[in-house]
Amino acid sequence: MIHEMRLDPKPFAAVAAGSKTVEVRLYDEKRLSVAVGDRIIFRESGGNGSIRTVVTSLHRNATFRGLFEEVGCAAIGCRGMRIDDAVNAMYGIYTPEREREYGVIGIGIRTVAPDIKVIAHVKNSFPDKFGLPRQGSGISEVKADIVLMPEYSVPEALRGLEGFSHIWVIWGFSLAEREGWSPTVRPPRLGGNRRMGVFATRSPFRPNPIGLTAMKIDKIDPERGIISCTGADMTDGTPVYDIKPYLPFADSISGAAGGFADENKDRRLTAVLTDKAKGVLTPDEERALTDALEQDPRPQYIEDPGREYGFKYCGKEVRFTVDGGTLTVISIS
Repeated sequence: MIHEMRLDPKPFAAVAAGSKTVEVRLYDEKRLSVAVGDRIIFRESGGNGSIRTVVTSLHRNATFRGLFEEVGCAAIGCRGMRIDDAVNAMYGIYTPEREREYGVIGIGIRTVAPDIKVIAHVKNSFPDKFGLPRQGSGISEVKADIVLMPEYSVPEALRGLEGFSHIWVIWGFSLAEREGWSPTVRPPRLGGNRRMGVFATRSPFRPNPIGLTAMKIDKIDPERGIISCTGADMTDGTPVYDIKPYLPFADSISGAAGGFADENKDRRLTAVLTDKAKGVLTPDEERALTDALEQDPRPQYIEDPGREYGFKYCGKEVRFTVDGGTLTVISIS
């Protein structure tokens, strides 16, 4: 069951921050139906904010004092406050007479993310993170199919998309999820030895591991629910959460500054294939591989001419070395 409750700005902010984990109410007829596992949507009084939560526990008590002694003031968002003061604060909202009539309830809550559905998956030739091109829209030869899930593979859902040249793809870093997060990361573009704020980077290690890529539409197959594109920078099997048309008049900003990312934006290696590596892939696959390798897939703080690197591509193992500005593909097998 889904319930809605209003909160003043201060307790609303405490719920959003996770510091308030118990909501206190009278145990009146409105709360009789609340059960563990129910969802509560809190809306901010005087504002437009909303927070989705799930009920984790219920604490019934005859008095506010008894409840606060059970769960503690910190849990109700009053860290550092004495129980006497917390009780008096509640009497500013509810009268002692109503407390005696109904009793009180502490509703244990935990914030939850909105339900985000996987609408599609990526199908391409890069099964692993290493070797992936960075910032895919600049890699015109790397192809991928966006394959809609059966539920969303409806021709009408793609109606009108044929008039656009590019799309925005919102997707999940499914191979980079980890517990917790760090406020700073080491961007490879800066050599991997300088830290920047995570929100100033496109690092996959974020509080919400979500990626955004602009891709060029090559072909749309509405009957099969497939959008064939170039410009992928995600692995095979990546979940896709949404697709939106790219709007040149709104999405292209003339004169925008690129911050520290501009420092090495034009840096590219020269990729060459040895005779042993040539002819193993199709010409299109070889061009896409070369384009990806010229971006330099290595962590840029590693400079070791004698080191050999490898990754999977098109079901084969690609081995290469880097010396100065030249990347040499030794073998594809």
